[in-house]
Amino acid sequence: MLLVDGFLLPELPAGKLVEFLVGFTNNGDKDFILDAIDASFRYPMDFNFYIQNFTAIPYNRAVKPRQEATVMYSFYPAEAFAARPLGLTVNLAYHDADGNSFLEAVFNQTVSIVELDEGMDGETFFLYVFLLAFSVLLLVAGHHFLSSFGRKKGSKKAVVEVGTSKRDDVDYDWLPKEVLNEIIVAQVSWARLIFSIVTDFVTLLLDLMHL
Repeated sequence: MLLVDGFLLPELPAGKLVEFLVGFTNNGDKDFILDAIDASFRYPMDFNFYIQNFTAIPYNRAVKPRQEATVMYSFYPAEAFAARPLGLTVNLAYHDADGNSFLEAVFNQTVSIVELDEGMDGETFFLYVFLLAFSVLLLVAGHHFLSSFGRKKGSKKAVVEVGTSKRDDVDYDWLPKEVLNEIIVAQVSWARLIFSIVTDFVTLLLDLMHL
């Protein structure tokens, strides 16, 4: 079985250069001349139906009796064929010293064109950047939330009758101390939970970006 760039056939990477070697051994008493190698994709249900022909590479290389030779062939499987089974036929054309021509199918079976996962594309990268910015915004909001409650808890204001004058701050002084403490504890716990979730989420995003 052929090994192509780390892929053990019958799998080929879509849109990537595929290179493989073909070995030839002359066990006869006459010279053989390796003429060319060509390849083609065929319909897997009927190898007589051509889907794509690749360029033939000429060699015109002589192989003496009891000697061996190795030639290389390469092509690009189109990305449009990704996730599709195709028949791959690789032919070696050669002739002997008497002029007799031969055509040998050195590979003739169904292969799968697979799409490589090369990490993040541009769209995924910007999505991660957006999520990271959103996470930072949540962190800033949580920090501001905790700071504001710290200021409210530490301040002691005298009770002053202000009538119907407008106040923007919420007055918690009328609440019992136990209720106020429960509210503060609940809000702090909620803020810590959000902080922990956002921190784990940011860590996960950073791990994904390094894959």
